[in-house]
Amino acid sequence: MSILDKNQVDGIGKSNTENKIALLLADHLDWSDELQHLTLLQDKMNAYLSFIESGQVYAVYPDAKSVDGFIFELKFKYAPTENALKLIDVFRKSTADLRMEYRVGVDL
Repeated sequence: MSILDKNQVDGIGKSNTENKIALLLADHLDWSDELQHLTLLQDKMNAYLSFIESGQVYAVYPDAKSVDGFIFELKFKYAPTENALKLIDVFRKSTADLRMEYRVGVDL
C-alpha cells in the first residue's frame, strides 16, 4: 500500500515503548508535481483521520480503545517540501484533540 491507496491504512500497530497506536503512511513519490503530491498527501491524511474519528480504528484494532493516543508515522522516500511540512503542521494543529502525534521521516 502507499499514498496512492487513499482508503487503505498502510500499516497499524501498537507501539512497543508507548501506550499508543501507530499508523503508518508510506509515501514513495517524488515532488516533481508538488501540487498533485500535496493533494494526494492531504487526501490520505484526511482518510486516516476519518478512520480514527469514525471509530473504525476500534473495529479493526480493538486494542486502540485503551491507548493514550495515536502516532501518525509519515515515511517519505524523498524529503518533504516546505509546503508539505506546512500541510502536516496544519493537520497537527487541527487534530490536537485526537491526541495525535506526528512523526516525519525520510527512509523508504
